[in-house]
Amino acid sequence: MLLPGYEPGVSVIVIRIRVAYVLCCFAWLGCGHRAASPAATAPAPVVPTVLGPAPSAAAPPELIELRLLTVAYAGARGAPAEQQRTREQAAARAKMLASMARGGERLAQLVMEYSDRAGAAEDRGVMRVRPDGSSPLSPELVRKALALPVGSISDPLEQPEGFVIVERLPDPPLGPASIAAQHILIGYAGSTKELPSVTRSEAEARSLAEQVATEARQPGSDWNELANRYTDEPGGRSRAGDLGKFTRGQMVPPFEQAAFALKVGEISGVVKTPFGFHIIRRYE
Repeated sequence: MLLPGYEPGVSVIVIRIRVAYVLCCFAWLGCGHRAASPAATAPAPVVPTVLGPAPSAAAPPELIELRLLTVAYAGARGAPAEQQRTREQAAARAKMLASMARGGERLAQLVMEYSDRAGAAEDRGVMRVRPDGSSPLSPELVRKALALPVGSISDPLEQPEGFVIVERLPDPPLGPASIAAQHILIGYAGSTKELPSVTRSEAEARSLAEQVATEARQPGSDWNELANRYTDEPGGRSRAGDLGKFTRGQMVPPFEQAAFALKVGEISGVVKTPFGFHIIRRYE
C-alpha cells in the first residue's frame, strides 16, 4: 500500500543529493581548507630596523687648484694709482668676461689679456689653495670655489681686490706642505715692487735672468757665486739668496707655484713676480 502524498522516486533522489553533499564536504576538508587558527592568522611581528649614524659629508680635499681673473677698480686693495675704472664699470666688465669664458673662450687666455692682478700674465691666474684656512684668499671665496664643480666658472665675486672670476680646475696631487729654497732676483725699473737701486729695463732684466738661469743649470755651476754676482735682493748676496723653509701661502703665487713644482736640487727657469725675475733652486 502506498502512503498518501508519496511520489515514487523522490526519496531516492533526495538520498543521492545528501550523499553527494557529504562527499563534497569530506573532499574539501581533505584538501586542507580548514579554518585557520588564531596563531596562523596573526600578523608577523614588526622588527625595527636599526640604523647606523648618518654618513657625514665628504671631507674637502686638502688642496685645490683654481684659476682667477681679477677686475680691479679705483680704490680696490692693491689697485695701482692710475686705475680709473669705477666699481660699477668693473662689475660690468667682470660679468662680460665671465660670459665670454662660459661661451667657449678659455679663461686662461682671458686672464693673460684682461686680469689686473700682478703676475697673472706669467702664471695664467693659477693658484693652489688649502681649504683649511691657511689660504691667502678670503674664506668666502674659498668656500664658493669648493662648491664649484670641476671645470665650471663662477659668477663675478666681489673681493677687496675687485671682482674675481673663479674657474675650478682638477685637484692637484698632494705635495709637500713646506720646502726650502734659494733664489736670485733680477729686478727692473717700473716693477710693482720696484727696488730703488735698479735702473735696468724690463727687457734687459728678462734677458739677464735667462742668462743666469742657463748658467745656473750648467753642470758644475756655483750657485753661491752666481747669487753673489747677480741677485738684487737686499741682503741676498751675503746668504746666497737663501729663503730658508717656507710653507704654501707665504710667497706670491707665481713664485710659490714654481718653487713647489721643483724637485730637490732642481733649478727653475725664469719666474716673473711683482718684484722682478727669479731663478729658484730648491734644496729641501
